[in-house]
Amino acid sequence: MRQRRRGRRRWARRLRGSLPLAAIALLLAFGWVFDNADSPGLWLVGGLVAVVAATGLGWWAWSRARLARERWIVARTGIAGIDTMTGTEFEHHVALLLRTNGYTRVAVVGGASDGGVDLRAQTPDGRPLAVQCKRWRKPVPPNEVRAFLGALAGGHQGYLGMFVASNGYTREAAREAGAGMVLVDRHALGLWMAGERAPELPPR
Repeated sequence: MRQRRRGRRRWARRLRGSLPLAAIALLLAFGWVFDNADSPGLWLVGGLVAVVAATGLGWWAWSRARLARERWIVARTGIAGIDTMTGTEFEHHVALLLRTNGYTRVAVVGGASDGGVDLRAQTPDGRPLAVQCKRWRKPVPPNEVRAFLGALAGGHQGYLGMFVASNGYTREAAREAGAGMVLVDRHALGLWMAGERAPELPPR
């Protein structure tokens, strides 16, 4: 499994790296035409347009292929099993994901007196992290995100915030979070479970 993942990642890096090389090759080709053409100005403009178009098309094709691949990965991770978990089981599942991705001091603190936080941990770069988990059948509304922001501002000042929702968020909820909180929706959770991409934390 790890070898296949490394192979896919190497393929993606090679594809990204080939785009600039293709653009350079086109520029060199049109440079030769420029030196040997009767109307070099027209050839130069046409060449530049062709290079920009080819680069843009290549990047668009690569991004579409990456999105299709991510959807395929999510579909095969067994994420539907999340929907059969209880809320407590989901919290422990997220705690396991944190531990396997280099987070330390991971503790499940969910309960009636959790203060609006289900997990506490330390990020791989040493920052304190507070996590809210929602194993719901519907998207999380904005009031839940606001409540978590209130918990961070109250008893967890200085903590990074991560909200993990099994069925994502409404648009209004996503806007409420802003840049200071990491939102993990169903798609991102599937990639995380597959070991493809962990949630990206904000910089220090």
